[in-house]
Amino acid sequence: MKTRNTAALTLAFAGTLLMALWHPASAQATSPAPLIVRHALAQEQHAKVLTFEQAVLRLLLDKTVATHGPYQLQATEVVSQNRAFLQLAAGDLDLLSSMTSKEREAQGLPVRVCLYRGLLGVRLPIARSQRREQFESVSQLSQALALRIGQVADWPDTKVLSDNGWKVERLPRLNNFPEMLKRERIDLFALGAIEVFPIVDAQAGLSVLEQWAIAYPSAYYFFVSPHQPALAERLRRGWDMVLADGSFEALFEQWLGPQLARARLSERRWLVLKNPELPATAALNDARLWHPLVRSRLLGAQQHSP
Repeated sequence: MKTRNTAALTLAFAGTLLMALWHPASAQATSPAPLIVRHALAQEQHAKVLTFEQAVLRLLLDKTVATHGPYQLQATEVVSQNRAFLQLAAGDLDLLSSMTSKEREAQGLPVRVCLYRGLLGVRLPIARSQRREQFESVSQLSQALALRIGQVADWPDTKVLSDNGWKVERLPRLNNFPEMLKRERIDLFALGAIEVFPIVDAQAGLSVLEQWAIAYPSAYYFFVSPHQPALAERLRRGWDMVLADGSFEALFEQWLGPQLARARLSERRWLVLKNPELPATAALNDARLWHPLVRSRLLGAQQHSP
């Protein structure tokens, strides 16, 4: 009888243990905690109406949930790009987005796929509407170089323009440019072809020029803190997947196709500049990474220039 009772107790204990192990609350307790990604995306800092960068980030992380686990995005305070890179290097920030440069690749881990397929290097000039006709007639780079152009001081674009001979007025932040144009402290300001219209549409008295563009090779990456190499590797894996299955291109067309159509880039004169700040690691020959117009009209011209 004692043996039978002992066996019964053992079976009862085993059943209770099994139920505890498979109880939903227990299963939830043993699931992996989500990866917290503290990010400072440039769009959210400079143009809150745009959310494409976060959509791309979510796409990459969603694709890798099966292999790397759940995640949670956590936006940080709005700061300048220079300060954000200092936070990234210190480990106080996990991820940001920026045009690359030699200096910035020394501060963070670049994930070398351009979010904008090279199109942030195609800059559309913005002017006061009253002066639009005056500036539309520019047909040569030498004419454009006589104009005063504004750019945000800590954007890599500022050095690119300066290195190519532009008279650059360095502005402390993006929201300074409308007033600078209206006061005629500068003649032009320039923004990427896929970001310019939502920003200018919100400004009375300003227009995007229609006849020409400033263009230089550029790559716009996610940068990861040196303290988070596993996150950088996860994003690289995500990029491999979304480039292979076409989901990134579909997302790109969904978010940015209407702006590209409005920009009419193929109909514009492109004033092509060099970008000495572009690291040699940029994969300019990988056709998957660049918009067809960038490949044919910009990267091709750079590769054949003396």
